[in-house]
Amino acid sequence: MRIRGSLWYTMALFLSSGAPACAVTSDLPPVLEDSSGREQSLDELARLAVADDDAAAQAARERLRAAGPAGLAAFEAAHEEALTAAYEAILAAADAPPRRRDPAGLADPTRARLLGALDEVCGQRDCLLSRLYWHTDLDEAVRTARREGKPVLSLRLLGDLRDELSCANSRLFRAVLYPDPAVRALLRDRFVLHWASERPAPKITVDLGDGRQIVTTITGNSAHFVLDAGGRPVDVVPGLYAPADFVAALQRAEALARSTAALDGQALRDALADHHEARVRDLDAASVLLASYAGEPAGPLRRVRAPRLAARAPRAGEAAPLAASKMAVEAPLRGVTGEPVDRVEQRWELMADVTAPKIDLSRASLGLVRTQQWRSGDATRDAADRAEAIVELRRTLALDTLRNEQEIHREIHGWWARGATAPGDLQTIVRRVYDELFLTPARDPWLGLADPTRYGGLVGGGRRTQAHL
Repeated sequence: MRIRGSLWYTMALFLSSGAPACAVTSDLPPVLEDSSGREQSLDELARLAVADDDAAAQAARERLRAAGPAGLAAFEAAHEEALTAAYEAILAAADAPPRRRDPAGLADPTRARLLGALDEVCGQRDCLLSRLYWHTDLDEAVRTARREGKPVLSLRLLGDLRDELSCANSRLFRAVLYPDPAVRALLRDRFVLHWASERPAPKITVDLGDGRQIVTTITGNSAHFVLDAGGRPVDVVPGLYAPADFVAALQRAEALARSTAALDGQALRDALADHHEARVRDLDAASVLLASYAGEPAGPLRRVRAPRLAARAPRAGEAAPLAASKMAVEAPLRGVTGEPVDRVEQRWELMADVTAPKIDLSRASLGLVRTQQWRSGDATRDAADRAEAIVELRRTLALDTLRNEQEIHREIHGWWARGATAPGDLQTIVRRVYDELFLTPARDPWLGLADPTRYGGLVGGGRRTQAHL
């Protein structure tokens, strides 16, 4: 019998219950069996996952991952002391002197191996700060949701959540949202988590010719799709939010997913329409308050969207201002591509000035910023740069939250309120979000970065194709 996925753990329990050993023949790698041929327990696998034997460690990590959240829990329990020390080191890094090169000790080989194993079991980079388990198989996530009676939170992103260079928004989710204590508790206790990649994240490398390079992503956006326990979408939280606003949006969506889980047909459509109509009214009321705080005339804050032009794909510069934080990360290098970037409208800037100081960032997030910050070696300059970076991060979070709620999320609410979104049709909603709202349609393989209407003296406009395995 061939044992795959999480089935191995079920069979291990069967064997340990006293059933004859000859009842099952395992083809697990020998490193996962003891001298008697018994499969290793989760606790044993957790210890083996950081072994110096790379083959044994990798096999153990894969089995822990296949065991789901139970595998993550076993890894946490086996290494709790070391994980706590690493986490506290990142918290301490928030206040560490800028002159320290590795304030959290993340370059230590033993600690790096531990955190690498944790990330692999979680299915997410920088998992130390969140301890979240992410499914990468939607069907498996929905089966788990049905069994546990929870909604599914399905993240769609460009790139891979386990990679450093996934799209900018997903990197900020890992740094700002998931480490926040309130966000972390909500995701871990109230949702089944899943992520999937829409397409690879486009990257740009600037080679300065002397061995130095700048490497970053250049465009792309992410969204959290909320599904009920049956896998039917009920809401979408688009892009990046400030942590408290993200919690509020997810709490509303969770309540909706639970209250409509037993409904079907017209009753489901009516319940979803009522909820989303009410959210549009709430956003209208909030827009009046926001405008008054910023000294702007009362009225709708949402931008009037021009009709989509079917004849051409949207430009990357048109999509950039839809996510202020992503634009802030990418704008310094976007000009290298010759791609102009639309400015954020002034009224959003004024309102962000009001809301930004109220955004609370967790110490874990601040510590991660500190550990990842580029250091010039001048302690005074580095301290000033870090302080300014935190101020700008709060401000771009404020801009993102405002625009995502008042503009993009409002449009999504309208889809359900007008009955334009069929319950259960997740892929249609995903495509509409990326095509119409994020302005990165699937029909454009170049993601708006290659404009056929501009001549630059390059064959094919500089486009190249290379095989990637």
